[in-house]
Amino acid sequence: MGTHEIPESERYKGFANWVQYILARGLVSLLQSLPIGLAYKMGRGAGWLSWKFMSKRRDVVRKNLEVVNRWILAQNPKNEPASNGHEEAHRAIDSSGISSSKCNPSSEIRHHPSLPLEAQVKEVFKRVVANLSSGFSFSRMSPEKMDDHLKIEGLEYLQAAYSEGKGAIVLLSHMGPWEALAHLPSLFAARHGIQIPIGFMYRPLNNTYLDEWIKKQREVGSARLFSRRDGFYKPVDFIRGGGILCILADQKMREGPIASYFGLEVPTSPIPGLFHRRSGAPMLALSLVTVAPARWKLTMSPVTVSADVDLRSRASLASICNQALEQGLATSPCDGLWMHKRF
Repeated sequence: MGTHEIPESERYKGFANWVQYILARGLVSLLQSLPIGLAYKMGRGAGWLSWKFMSKRRDVVRKNLEVVNRWILAQNPKNEPASNGHEEAHRAIDSSGISSSKCNPSSEIRHHPSLPLEAQVKEVFKRVVANLSSGFSFSRMSPEKMDDHLKIEGLEYLQAAYSEGKGAIVLLSHMGPWEALAHLPSLFAARHGIQIPIGFMYRPLNNTYLDEWIKKQREVGSARLFSRRDGFYKPVDFIRGGGILCILADQKMREGPIASYFGLEVPTSPIPGLFHRRSGAPMLALSLVTVAPARWKLTMSPVTVSADVDLRSRASLASICNQALEQGLATSPCDGLWMHKRF
């Protein structure tokens, strides 16, 4: 029997995968048991080590940031920083690249292209690992505790979209502690009085044991998970039934409609556009930005699809989605996952 004839559930089993699962489960369980502040600090330390010794990966991050910075400068040719001004932006960042203040607007980290490129590269490594390691801590937090670490803005846009009765599609980037997003249903219900069914598209891991365990971990907070194994209609039916489906839409694609992304023409995921066309659901974009050690701001914003857009054009819909992702990542590029060759 050929490899492709073996069901995925069996193809990714075996002793080596089981050992990998045991080791990964032990590491994740350890991170879940740590105070989030400690997990965050350990993550930044591990990120520094990764930056120090992974020279080829540094080159990848550097090239990605060069593209992003070039795009940001093109959008703002006068090099004017956002609202608080250039000097305040730099005062808000301490030597570790993180504000030492509590989570409040005046302490928000503001990325600016004038920050030395090598400092940005180092910060990406430190922040990516810190976000990943501390994201697992949310699985054992009460909604009240989550509220201390996750400030939410733009929730009114989600409520407005949900009130239309068509469900909604939320565009995500690999940004911030995305593992925390699986716990949004319980957080919304307990702290904001909003009962909304929320689902996520995810890519199954090439390890059946680990994939099944991680899936159960993510479903603890009442989130629904969908993958390519569920086909096209299950997630679309979930949206049509009033569900909010979150899709990581910034993945590098080998094939897909060509659309501009940070100024370069790249293959883009057609899935958000296809789901929008089939369901008629409004689209939102979500960004997740570090504002202080182990504290983040989650922002939701509406994605406008004008009446003259040809919904049959995958490229047009992909372009709209990419524009929304650009705006979110541009608020804090150092929170993005730039560890792979994106462009």
